[in-house]
Amino acid sequence: MKKEAPFKWETECEEAFQHFKRVLAEPPILAKPQTGETLYLYLSITEEALAAALVRENEKKEQKPVYFISKVLQDAEARYSRLEKLAFTLLTASRRLRQYFQAHLVTVRTDQAVKQVLQKPDLAGRMLAWSIELSQFQIKFEPRNAIKAQAMADFIEMTPGKLTLESWKLHVDGSSNSTYGGAGVILENQDGITIEQSVRYEFLVSNNQAEYEALLAGLSLAQEVGAKVLEVNTNSQVVSSQINGDYQTRDPILQQYLAKVNKLRKGFEHVTIRHVPRERNARADLLSKLASTKPGHGNKSLIQEVVKTPSVSTTTNAHLTISNQGSWTYPILQYLLDGTLPPDPKEEKRIKREAANYTIVAGQLYKRGFSQPLLKCIEPENTEYILREIH
Repeated sequence: MKKEAPFKWETECEEAFQHFKRVLAEPPILAKPQTGETLYLYLSITEEALAAALVRENEKKEQKPVYFISKVLQDAEARYSRLEKLAFTLLTASRRLRQYFQAHLVTVRTDQAVKQVLQKPDLAGRMLAWSIELSQFQIKFEPRNAIKAQAMADFIEMTPGKLTLESWKLHVDGSSNSTYGGAGVILENQDGITIEQSVRYEFLVSNNQAEYEALLAGLSLAQEVGAKVLEVNTNSQVVSSQINGDYQTRDPILQQYLAKVNKLRKGFEHVTIRHVPRERNARADLLSKLASTKPGHGNKSLIQEVVKTPSVSTTTNAHLTISNQGSWTYPILQYLLDGTLPPDPKEEKRIKREAANYTIVAGQLYKRGFSQPLLKCIEPENTEYILREIH
């Protein structure tokens, strides 16, 4: 056997040893945030566990850890969808680090549509309860960037690799008759989250125009939830072929619709428009037909939005109902739309608490509950008309 070479303590060994001693002598210390300072929260999930890192940034944009939390998912928690797990991670962090959430503005940095999901109108059960509980804190959301601090190594190791952009499927269908037009929209992601929307148009509309209106409503809904990769399914061969360039668009009105669709498509990373048979678009077809009829007793649980003017005749995508400043809905709408709050601290706290029970669907304010359909909020000047119609 070959004789082992004698061990030599060389200069490199001494340098490595001294470096190791310095590391042991200077363990990472959690930073103490200053009063009123903005803190940043990073979320991480795996199949069996969740983790969150709360950090602060100094003037040089250097990140220092404030606190870490982790939790092993139990039973039903492990079966949550990805977005539900992320929302649950945020909720867990707010409970364990309540003192930081109460004293500081917390900005959540994530590349997932957590904010959009927590504000969707079809929330029910635990997600709605989580949304209401989180509304008591000052929480903002922004796209996630790199965690710069070396002290985040443990957190980064358990963070899943860079996620590919989540793909969403959109099914749209439009219908029209001699009185009304309607649109059915179904948006779903890979985690099984499904959002259904039914829109009724109170203006004369052709079949092709109704199909375009449905597509515009679907693209707007996809933008609201933060979708970037979208697969659109429509049973209108005319619309799909015009958008894909297979057919020429000679009708002036359809040209306006096509230009608006192309403008909305620029807000996505990738959009695919596919023509599918009507039987593969049956649910969206049903929603469009229900929307194009007068609301009756059979569809009370269905959210039916009413649009009074065509999309091509306006400059905005959403037909927003603007309330006067004296209305009770005005401060809630202002907060939900752009985050504007009253200057009075007590009134600010009240509006933030109440706003958690409301949502905006296509510009209309609705009140939501645990086990009831969305309740449409009306302006004071409309109450007399509604009471007169009821009686």
